[in-house]
Amino acid sequence: MHRHAFLLLIAGAVGLTGASAARAVPDCSKPKTKVEWLLCSNDRLAAAEQRMALAFREALNRTSDRKALIKEQNEWSERLSDACNDVPCLMQAYRERTEELQTY
Repeated sequence: MHRHAFLLLIAGAVGLTGASAARAVPDCSKPKTKVEWLLCSNDRLAAAEQRMALAFREALNRTSDRKALIKEQNEWSERLSDACNDVPCLMQAYRERTEELQTY
């Protein structure tokens, strides 16, 4: 499946919950931030983002406090832009967040 189509699929599933799925799916025709540019230009990073998005969707299905998880994910996403400016940092951030989400 094409990367953008997969991201839209994940966003649609998450979007039904009111989460900020739009943030998880950058518009690769006009990336606005360094993180979006890196996601759109690096397949390994995009795959890590996909794994994290899937872990988030699965965590939403398991948790009893969906609003808290959505808030936490939005805060993580906002911090990510300030914390990482390169692929290795983002790879580690996505890997760690995926592991955290898998514990929900």
